[in-house]
Amino acid sequence: MLQQTTVAAVVPYWERFVRRWPRPADLAAARTDELLSAWAGLGYYRRARHLQAAACAVAEAGGELPRSAHELRELPGVGEYTAAAVASIAHGEPVAAVDGNVERVLSRLFALEADPKSAAGRAALRAHADALLDRRRPGDFNQALMELGATLCRPAAPQCLLCPLRARCAALAQGAPERFPRRPPRAAALPMLRAAAVVVRRGRVLLRRRDAAPNAGFLELPDVEVPLRAGDDLDEAARAASPQAARRLRAALERGLRNAHGLQLLAGAPGPPVRHVIMRWAIRLVPLRCELSAGTVRAPLQWADPRAPDLPLTTVTRRALAAAAPEMFEEAAARGYARTRHAGSLRDRR
Repeated sequence: MLQQTTVAAVVPYWERFVRRWPRPADLAAARTDELLSAWAGLGYYRRARHLQAAACAVAEAGGELPRSAHELRELPGVGEYTAAAVASIAHGEPVAAVDGNVERVLSRLFALEADPKSAAGRAALRAHADALLDRRRPGDFNQALMELGATLCRPAAPQCLLCPLRARCAALAQGAPERFPRRPPRAAALPMLRAAAVVVRRGRVLLRRRDAAPNAGFLELPDVEVPLRAGDDLDEAARAASPQAARRLRAALERGLRNAHGLQLLAGAPGPPVRHVIMRWAIRLVPLRCELSAGTVRAPLQWADPRAPDLPLTTVTRRALAAAAPEMFEEAAARGYARTRHAGSLRDRR
C-alpha cells in the first residue's frame, strides 16, 4: 500500500485490511469484488491484485513471509525497494532501500546529474546507497534516510539549516538544492471530455465492468468520448452551458451506447461535470440522467445497487453518482466520495 502512497493515506486502509483479512490465507480466499471495494480510493489498483497474488503464494508456502530480499522479490508486486525495506527493517539484512525520499536525499547529497529514473541514474543511486549503508543497523539506517527525505529534505523548500548532512551536501554547496533530483520536463496532461449515462431502474443503476487497465475489474458508469473541437475549452465544454453543447453531449452518448451495446437511450440534461486525472489524461466526465427505451442489458453491462457493500465502484463513478443522482445515492456516494477525496488530496501533496 505504501508504494506510491503516503503513510497518512494508507493507515486507515491498512487497519481495515488487517481486521478483515488477518492472515495471508484469508486474503488469498477473498472475492475479487471484496478486495477491489476495500481498496477503492487508494489508486494504482494493480497493487491490490499483486497483494492477493502474493498472499496466495505465501499461503501455499506455509503462511510465513520470506525473510531475505532475494526471496521477497519473487513475490508478485514486490520490487527492489519493498524487498529491501522489509528485509532490512524486519530481519536486519544489510541491503539498502532506495525509495523516492532516499532518491532525493542522495541526489542532493552528491549533486547527481543523471535522471534518477534512467539506467545510469539508478545505478549511481544504488552505488551511493550501498556505500553509505550501516551494515550493523541497516533497518535503522534505511528508515533514517527515508525520514530525512520526508521531513527535512522535501521536494520544495527543504529545511537545509536543520539537516544533519548539510555540511556534506554538494547541492547545498552549489546554492541550489531544489534543482535536484534532475528530471526531464513533464508533459502536460492531454484533455479529454467524456459523457456518462446514469440510468436508474428500480433502485439500481446501469454499470459497466472494466476488463482492461487501468481499474480492471471495477464497475463504472457506461461512458463515451466526446471529441473536442478546435478552440474548445475543456471546462466550458464540460459545463455544456449552451443548448448546442448540451445537444452535442446527448447525441454522442446516445450514439455511443447504441453502437457499443445496442441500447436505445433518451439522454436528459447534463449534470455537474466531474474532474478526473489518470495517467496522461485530464478528464472531465459529464453525467447525464438517461432513460432506457429499448435494448437488452448484457455483459459487460449490468444492473447493480451502488449502496451494496463490497461493490467495487471507481472513484470517478462515485463522484458522478453523487453529482447526478443525489436523491438516490446521497448516503453511499457521499461516504465513498469523502473517503476517496481525502486520500486523493493526501497523495497530491506528495
